[in-house]
Amino acid sequence: MAQAPAMLPATQTDPLAQLRDIHLPLPVESWPPAPGWWLLMLVGIGLILAALYWSWRSYKANSYRRDGIRQLDAILRAFESHGDIRRYLEEYQLLLKRVALTCYDRDIVASLSGEAWVAFLDKSTGSMEFSIGEGQVLIAENYVPEPQADVQKLNELGRFWIRQHHDLPMTEQGA
Repeated sequence: MAQAPAMLPATQTDPLAQLRDIHLPLPVESWPPAPGWWLLMLVGIGLILAALYWSWRSYKANSYRRDGIRQLDAILRAFESHGDIRRYLEEYQLLLKRVALTCYDRDIVASLSGEAWVAFLDKSTGSMEFSIGEGQVLIAENYVPEPQADVQKLNELGRFWIRQHHDLPMTEQGA
């Protein structure tokens, strides 16, 4: 008769019981970051500082535009109280001229009047609103005893010009 195999201990019959528990790796340290992250952080800070500097310069460079719009609003309020269209047109033209003198060559802009002035205003915005539109009143206002103009539209046109005018090459400023 054959002998029954001897009873082996439970650890020998189940090879999985011999395995040890799973060991998890140590947590990844988040500080100090890798050199690439330092570089990325420096580049990001540099970009933020450059954007802030550019925004500050743009804000300062356009302060004359904000002042011009405030003065334009003051001229409109004054017109609403006195109702004199000729006075409004004179103050309006004077304001546009002062704004133009802040960013264009004085020798060219100061002498402009009539059609040349209106053409300059159109050229500096790329529109035709002054020579064809409501701004035509600026050409003949000195020659008409009772000038007629839509003050609200002129005010909007002045606001548009103050906000949208752009630099012209020196050769185009006087033409």
